[in-house]
Amino acid sequence: MKTKYILLILFLIPFLGKAYGQVAKTPNQTYVGTYKTADQKSCPVSLTITAGKDGYHYKFIIKSKVKEGLIKISKQDSEVYLTFKGLYQKMPKKYEVEAQYIDHNVVIQNDGNAMNRFNVFGECNEDKYIELKKVGKR
Repeated sequence: MKTKYILLILFLIPFLGKAYGQVAKTPNQTYVGTYKTADQKSCPVSLTITAGKDGYHYKFIIKSKVKEGLIKISKQDSEVYLTFKGLYQKMPKKYEVEAQYIDHNVVIQNDGNAMNRFNVFGECNEDKYIELKKVGKR
């Protein structure tokens, strides 16, 4: 009788681990890497994306400022959007910064318009959009 219970327990352990979330899955490596603007003098922004057990993490370096947090990835049809949790645009309302992932690049709308005024990175006031290109391996 004890042997049957032991075999049953050994059979169920792998399934119970997955059911209770004990087996963590790390995100794929698609977005992982370092991204930089083409002109680091006029718009000194770099972004590093890493993958952890809790999802994707970002680290923006703008001049000497560092901003870090988690990324929420959402897909709509064939488009991919990144929301940088905890990173907010400046003025007038507090919205989290979003970007679009296009062909190994991260594109952020940096500046609003007359109807919807906002700014993400004041260091790049001249740029309506900031394009961060992936550096190194793709």
